[in-house]
Amino acid sequence: MAAEIITVASLKGGVGKTTTTYALAAAAVAQGFRVIAIDLDPTGGLSNALEKAKRTVSIADVLRGRVSLRDALIEHPLGIRTVAGHRSLNHESLLEGQLHSILNPVLADVDIILLDTHPHEPSLLGPIAVADRIVVPTALDILSLRAAALTVGLAQQLGALERIRGICVTNAKRPLSRITESLLNGLTMSGLAFETALWFSSGWVVATSGKGELPDPELLDLARQLLHEVMTRPVPADALRQFISLAQGRRVASTGARSA
Repeated sequence: MAAEIITVASLKGGVGKTTTTYALAAAAVAQGFRVIAIDLDPTGGLSNALEKAKRTVSIADVLRGRVSLRDALIEHPLGIRTVAGHRSLNHESLLEGQLHSILNPVLADVDIILLDTHPHEPSLLGPIAVADRIVVPTALDILSLRAAALTVGLAQQLGALERIRGICVTNAKRPLSRITESLLNGLTMSGLAFETALWFSSGWVVATSGKGELPDPELLDLARQLLHEVMTRPVPADALRQFISLAQGRRVASTGARSA
């Protein structure tokens, strides 16, 4: 059976894409799945998280045909197979055909391929187009939510709206303010947000520090819950279409938010 490709995408940085990707990868390997995690973000967050896997060959070499993905992959101590990101991807468009050409040869080798992406529209086109499932992380602020809505709108333009599995709330600090609590409740009640939130925790900082360790049991349990939702959750298509209006500056009844 061919691997499921899960793309973690947002048109804004700092919303928890790397934490979400790492959480899904750690949960998957902990459950015995064969996993490849690819860092397509030039800031290299996922590569830093998996720093024990660093070497001279990068994903840029793969994309430019210098080496195959299979030959470039190395294994992180957790059992995640990965290839280092590269800063040169900052201005590089990633197209569907280009990604299919490097991913197709390894689809039969693994169960899940995770793509951590660059918050840059030309760089998101390919990762969204090749995805079987799309996860959109967001923090609980208007700029992050608007970026999430724009990302959902981009997926709709590419005919991939039905592949979005939900909005993953990350980096939210407890106790919540009244505004952030209202935003979270609106996202959850509308069916947009996963029930699992990756709350801000120093444990995620430790887990993604490159020490080759799984998150602590509480965080790993959250990661497993999120992976289960990603793999089984129905798509709230109507709520997603309404959410897109946030990016167009209109009120969104399902979230109770207005654009800035």
